[in-house]
Amino acid sequence: MSAVQHVIHWQDEAESLIVLKDYFSHYCSALHPEKILEEAGITLRQNTITVFGKRHMEPRLTAWMGPCYRYSNIQWPQQALSPLILQMIDELQDPCSFSFNAVLINYYRNGQDSMGKHRDNEPEIDQSVIASVSFGATRLIRFTSPILQRKIDVSLNHGDLLIMKHMQERWYHELPKRAGIPHARLNLTFRRIV
Repeated sequence: MSAVQHVIHWQDEAESLIVLKDYFSHYCSALHPEKILEEAGITLRQNTITVFGKRHMEPRLTAWMGPCYRYSNIQWPQQALSPLILQMIDELQDPCSFSFNAVLINYYRNGQDSMGKHRDNEPEIDQSVIASVSFGATRLIRFTSPILQRKIDVSLNHGDLLIMKHMQERWYHELPKRAGIPHARLNLTFRRIV
């Protein structure tokens, strides 16, 4: 693998937000992120979530691999990691220095699919390192910290690896809707469930 460009978007004594450009772009064409779904044996579904007492369909498709996991009112049963996902986890060892055992898969069909502001801070997640891999359409992920009164916008392209170290306590992140994006984005968020 050729030299990878590291872009540091935030770093202090404990936290860091780093993008490794094109780290996983060798996996598939930017036009066909669905190839990853097929090769990894991933079956997507659209969940219903409850927000402030009202039920809504999530504005994206999702899947899960790893130990049992729950967020909001969504329960994921244990699902074995596929060989392709295990290969990706192996490739994450060098840049992350961390052992992952689970992945949440989000499939954004176009720019109208989104993810609301949240933190990956469920008690069963080891929040020290979370790695996010993007395939397909370029999308913006927004980080906000009410405590620090800061906002960071990060544009993630096909094959980019985003590494969040200790970013779940003071920072929220979201994937806003974006007009004019007709293509899909596949995101794999690797975590460790403890």
